[in-house]
Amino acid sequence: MFNTVAKIELGLAFTAFAMAVAAAVVDSDPGAFVLIFGVCIAVGLSGLALTGSGFTDRAPRFASPQDAPPVQMVSVGRSQTAKPSPWPLAAAVALGIVGIGLAVGHTLVEIGLVLGILAAAGWLSQAWRADPTFSAREGARVSTRLLSPVGLPVIAVFLIGVIVISVSRLLLTLTRTGSIIAAFLLALALLVAFFMLAARPHLGRNSLVFLGAAAVLAVVSLGSVSAANGYRTFEHHEVAGEQPPFTVVAQGTAFKEKTITVTAGELSTIVFKNQDSVYHNVAVYSESGTPFWNGEPIQGPGNKITYTHTFDMAPGTYTFRCDFHPSSMVGQFVVEAKPTTTETTAP
Repeated sequence: MFNTVAKIELGLAFTAFAMAVAAAVVDSDPGAFVLIFGVCIAVGLSGLALTGSGFTDRAPRFASPQDAPPVQMVSVGRSQTAKPSPWPLAAAVALGIVGIGLAVGHTLVEIGLVLGILAAAGWLSQAWRADPTFSAREGARVSTRLLSPVGLPVIAVFLIGVIVISVSRLLLTLTRTGSIIAAFLLALALLVAFFMLAARPHLGRNSLVFLGAAAVLAVVSLGSVSAANGYRTFEHHEVAGEQPPFTVVAQGTAFKEKTITVTAGELSTIVFKNQDSVYHNVAVYSESGTPFWNGEPIQGPGNKITYTHTFDMAPGTYTFRCDFHPSSMVGQFVVEAKPTTTETTAP
């Protein structure tokens, strides 16, 4: 007998079969066809098994509406009705932030996912508390056995980590003087906030939660914007045996410099500037494709990073390229032999 679940699974099997045929026609790789066709076979067999199992739908069927029993109206007390919830709106906002982040950058995606998890947790908590079987005693038992010993420490560690990372991203973006001023203002703001909270001992729990959430959101937003704008560059002073810095500029998905020359065994400095809006980096490979060194990628436009590395490679010609665009961003990487000094003695 074809019950509802069997019909759904057989329909999915037919859809998978059509997708497998389409994959075989469009893509010459047989792996996609085999994978999707295997899903088709598995779902189809499951649907056939449910068809022959004898399970029927739970909902009764009637030949006509007149044969159906009258609809029973059940009165529900005021305390058992569903209460308005802000969590669906919060989940929609989180989903919107994720959508914007997919077009702008991964930072907004991460923020949206975190907000989505919080919204889902709050939504489930409210649904659980709105259940008619819920009691204050049951809530106190869960709070005592789960939230207090486990949930609060985990939340505290998570919030501390988020605040530390966000503040560090903010300070790394500013200049040395600006970071000192920002740290001083942040400490002053914390002292003023704690003083105001201590002066109001009867402040409600909802007010404290709102203030804490607003403060965390502000700090995370500042850290995210600062990280998106890039970090400040640190001046690098030359030392004995170190080569002068070599500048490489990426623009238009291409390197402006086609050759980089370094000395084997000496500390080399490469200043990489990214003028594009996508990620680039500088990496060194052999002619056969063996990797020797990979620089950290950065996103532009206008950001730069300073690489320092000692290339202990045999003198010769290698290849430097961008790992994200290896076919269009490529150049020669020349490793010269370290010059030798000869001593002469007077006759």
